[in-house]
Amino acid sequence: MKISANNARLVLLHAVILLAVRVEAREVAVTPVRSCESLTSLSLLNKTVDSATLVSTTVSAPEYCNVQLTVDSPAQASFRVAVFLPTETWNGRFVGTGGAGFSAGGLDTPCSWGVGGGYTPCAINAGYATASTDGGTQGASFPLNPDNTLNLPVIDAWSHLALHETAVAAKELMSLFYGTGPSYSYFYGGSGGGRQALMLAQRSPNDYDGIAAFWPALDLARLLPGVLWPQVVMNVEGHFIPQSTFNAVNDKVINECDELDGVQDDIISNWQECEFDAHTLVGDLLTAEEAEIINKIWQGPRTVDGEFLWFGPPHGTPLDRLATTVTSSDGATHPAPRSDSLVWIAQWVLQDPTFDWRTITYESFTQIFEQSVAMWDARVGAGDPDLSAFREVGGKLIMTHGTFDNGIPMEGTVGYYNNIATSLGGMNKAHQVARLFLSPGGGHDRIILGHPHPGLMPTGYVGATPSPGSVLEALVKWVENHQPPRKLLGFAQGQGAVPGMTRPLCMYPLVARYKGRGDTADSKNFICHKSFGPPGKPFDK
Repeated sequence: MKISANNARLVLLHAVILLAVRVEAREVAVTPVRSCESLTSLSLLNKTVDSATLVSTTVSAPEYCNVQLTVDSPAQASFRVAVFLPTETWNGRFVGTGGAGFSAGGLDTPCSWGVGGGYTPCAINAGYATASTDGGTQGASFPLNPDNTLNLPVIDAWSHLALHETAVAAKELMSLFYGTGPSYSYFYGGSGGGRQALMLAQRSPNDYDGIAAFWPALDLARLLPGVLWPQVVMNVEGHFIPQSTFNAVNDKVINECDELDGVQDDIISNWQECEFDAHTLVGDLLTAEEAEIINKIWQGPRTVDGEFLWFGPPHGTPLDRLATTVTSSDGATHPAPRSDSLVWIAQWVLQDPTFDWRTITYESFTQIFEQSVAMWDARVGAGDPDLSAFREVGGKLIMTHGTFDNGIPMEGTVGYYNNIATSLGGMNKAHQVARLFLSPGGGHDRIILGHPHPGLMPTGYVGATPSPGSVLEALVKWVENHQPPRKLLGFAQGQGAVPGMTRPLCMYPLVARYKGRGDTADSKNFICHKSFGPPGKPFDK
């Protein structure tokens, strides 16, 4: 990768992070018509205001009113909602934020949850009122009652009902506190929060004007059994591969497929064309047994007859979250399966918290997978491609996903977007309501901006990903100014001493094509195009 003007670029990247949510706001902030403390005396239907606390201005947030509510209804489980209302800086907008994993969201501060944790600008700093919910859950064991029967009221609240009621409660409080409701409402969430975002677009289309879903865990009934597939393969085959071997293989894959997009940058942007057989490394890095295991992991979950169940990780994706292993000082390598997949299979599917995943065979894996889909796809899945109701009310959806996502295979998101296009009558019609932006080399969550131990990661883990704040900005412009985004700015800090880079993230199915001249770490030297073109050939406009 060519690098130039490093200091200027790093300054630019920090500016993108810090300023991304500063969109055009009301000229004069809306001031409250009542005190924060007075909200505790409100009588609201099915809602109790537990506390309303004025929080003074700090270096991380302006002064705001922290309102904690309990929502209760005979038809569902009770749950808690937190609403954060700026007292001096409200721009007339509302942002709902999602959770992660099995957590529906956080209630402590307006900045503790949201996409990307520490590197994301807190929306309240840009004048937004924000809200989140715990979904009525405490920990990952909530799906089961003490007798191991399913706790369906809590599951339904966590899945989608609490999300809708949070929007209703937040808007009601804004109307009472400011004397007017929000002019526009937005929601963003990543991973589990991305599933929540899609749930809202599908099931509660009137709640939000614009929704952003980052690397969404949209198909839990398939995703979470699929997450365990690499561990099942290694266990059945009787060999757990060290992470150092996985990383060495990934480096080989990246070296092989890097320039398929015409650019040498340690990123597999043209992932569709990357084909690699691990058996080519037998005798060099791998045994024949290890090559077979890695090929099965890349292929993804299959039945014993080879039929497709779910996606595996694209070639070159780090396997540290899907095929996690730990090698002890004596050289023995042990499995370290993801807890969310274990909880899902044991509690949600089998309703047996004592279940030992090591007993799973290829045959029983298929049975568990199919049982998971039958039990949960309709109830908690967010894969419904029919966004016609969201379109009819003028809703707009932005989705992003990293091509190197090591937690949620991005092909599930690509497949979902293709289904949206089919449902709405073609890609052009899909673009009117929803747009997908893939991040070349981007990973999962905040880890995409650099790993605390870069020496342990393969060279390609330096991809470009958008700031969540910049996505919110693009969403606001689309909803309020009717300016749909054709591309987003992706950025990365790199690893270790490697400076950052920028890259246009093009509206799917377009890709970022190198013009053939200039610094490949600079987004201005790329153009969004329908194909990458011949490797190494300049693009002629």
